[in-house]
Amino acid sequence: MRILKNLLSGLLQAPAVAARTKRERQALSGLGPAVEAFNANHFDQAVAACKSVLAVHPKSAQVHHLCGRSLMALKRHADAETHLREALEIDPGLADASGDLATIRLEAGDHQAAEKHARAAVMANPAEPRFREVLADVLQAVGRDREALAELFAAMEFAPERQDLLIRLCLGLDRVGRHREMLPLAERAIIENGENIQTLCCLALAQYGVDDLKAAEATARKALLLRSDSPAPYLTLGNALSELGRHEEALAAHRRALKLDPGSVSARYNIGLINLMRWRFREGWQDFEQRLHINRFKVWRSCEPRWNGTALQGRTILVMREQGLGDEIMYAACYPDLLKQSGQCHIECEPRLERLFTRSFPNATIHPLRDMETRERTDPGVPVDVYSYAGSLPRHFRNGLQDFPAHQGYLKADPVRVSYWRQRLEALGPGLKVGLSWRGGVAVTRRSRRSLNLTQLLPVLSLSGVFWINLQYGDRASEIAELASAQKIRITDWPEAIDGDYDETAALVSALDLVISVCTSAVHLTGALGRPAWVMTPRIPEWRYGLEHDTMPWYPSVRLFRQRERGTWDNVINEIQESLQLRLQSGRSD
Repeated sequence: MRILKNLLSGLLQAPAVAARTKRERQALSGLGPAVEAFNANHFDQAVAACKSVLAVHPKSAQVHHLCGRSLMALKRHADAETHLREALEIDPGLADASGDLATIRLEAGDHQAAEKHARAAVMANPAEPRFREVLADVLQAVGRDREALAELFAAMEFAPERQDLLIRLCLGLDRVGRHREMLPLAERAIIENGENIQTLCCLALAQYGVDDLKAAEATARKALLLRSDSPAPYLTLGNALSELGRHEEALAAHRRALKLDPGSVSARYNIGLINLMRWRFREGWQDFEQRLHINRFKVWRSCEPRWNGTALQGRTILVMREQGLGDEIMYAACYPDLLKQSGQCHIECEPRLERLFTRSFPNATIHPLRDMETRERTDPGVPVDVYSYAGSLPRHFRNGLQDFPAHQGYLKADPVRVSYWRQRLEALGPGLKVGLSWRGGVAVTRRSRRSLNLTQLLPVLSLSGVFWINLQYGDRASEIAELASAQKIRITDWPEAIDGDYDETAALVSALDLVISVCTSAVHLTGALGRPAWVMTPRIPEWRYGLEHDTMPWYPSVRLFRQRERGTWDNVINEIQESLQLRLQSGRSD
C-alpha cells in the first residue's frame, strides 16, 4: 500500500462537487489529527480519529475513505471494505476509494469485482498512474498480460520519471516475450538511474530474450557483484548458461537461486526442465509441477481433488487440458496407460483434437474445451472423484526410458480420409510425397531459434523426385508463391487439411511418405500417428527433444537432426539432404 505523503492536501483536491459541499468542508476541518496519525503510520489512532469525525459527520465520503485506508494498513480488509463502499455510495466518483476497493477485491481473489472497481478509478482520474497500476495488477492476475501491459504504458506517459514504473514495464514486456521493445527501455533505465540490482536484472532479461546470451551472462554476473544474495540474477544466469549448453553451471546457478529463495517457483521449474532435457525423468517431473504456478502456464480452474497416482478402479477421473496443441498430443501418450486403470475416464482437449481423440481413445469420453482461461470446470455429467492436469500424467507413467513404449502410433486417423488423401497425393504423379513445416512456436517459445525460411532449405527442396506438401500453419501463401516464382519449386498447399480440424491434418500426414519439420506440433502429430518424421532441431531445443541422440523417447518413428553449433543450420540441412537422397535411391521411408 502506498503511504500518503500529504493526505490532507489530497483530500482538499477531491472532486469539485463533493469538495464544495458543506458537510465535506466541515468534516475536513476536523480531520487533521487523523491525517497526522496516518502519515506517521499510527493507523489505529487514524481509525479512532476518523470514527470520531464520522460520529459528527457520518456522510463524509473523504472521512470514510481515510478510515478504510487506515483499516487496509491494519489488514482489517472486511472493515475497510465497509467504509470504502460507504464512501462510494456517497461519492461514486471518488477514484481513491474505487482504487483501494479494487486492491481489496484483488487480494480476495474476486477478479471480476476488482477489475470493475479499478476501471472505475481509471475513468474517474485517468491521469493518475496508481489506478492504472492497480488495473494492471488485476489483469495480470488473470493472465491478461497484454492488456496489463497497455495500462502500464499509459501510466508511464503520466509519470515518465518513475524508475519503479519503468522497471515494472520492462518486466511486463519480458512476461509477454516482447524483448526487442524491452531492451531499449532497460538500457534507458540504466542511463537514467545507473547500474543497480534492478536495472541490471532487467537488462540481463532483455539480452537473454533477444538471444544475446553472452551479454546476458555478463550482465547477470555484474548484478551479482552488487548483490550476491539476490536470486533474480542467478535465474537469468542459469537460463543463459543452459542455452549456451553449459548445463552443470546452469544447474548450479538455479540451485543457488533456490537456496537464497527456497520458495522460488522459477528456480525449481528451471531445474526440472534441465533434468527432463537430460532424460532424468523422475527428478524432472517433480519440479515440472511448478509450471502451474508460473504466469504464462497458469491454469485458473481448480484441479482438486488431484490424482496422486493411486488405484483408479471404480473411480472417475477427468484430465484437464493445458499448454499447446503439440503438448496435448504428447501427453496423450499416457492416455492408454490411464485407461487401463480407470473405466471412467473423461478427457478435455482442444476442439480441433476432439474427433481424433474420440477415435483414438474410444474407452474415454472426450470433452472439447475452447477457452483454457475460463474458471469454470468441465461438467462431464457424472460425479468426478479425482482430477489431473494432462502434463502431470507423465509423473505417474514415464519415470524412466523403460517406461516409454515402443508404439507404432497411439493416435488413429480416419481410414476413409487417409484413403482420400492418398488418392490426392497419387494424382500429383510418381515420386516421394513429403510434408514440410519450417516455422514453429511464438515469441515466448523461442520462434526465432526453431524456424527457418524456404531459401535456407533450397538444398533439400531442389532434390528431384519429391513432391512437397505443406504442413505449415498460419500465413504461408506469400512464401510458397515466392518459392514457386523464383525457384520453380512447388509446395502443394491444401488449406482444408491444415487450417481446420486436426483430424483432417492427421489423415493427410498418415498418407504421406515422410514429414520434415522444425520443432512444432506437426512433429508431435506425426510421431503420435507412428509415421516417419525428420526434425530439424536447434542445438539447445525445448526439453521435449532432449539434449543428445537422434531419437526422442516419446515417438519411435521420429528422427532428430541436431545443430552442431548454436544458430547454424548448415549441418542439419546437409544431413537431411544426404539422407533424403539415400531415401530416394533406396525407397525406404525411415
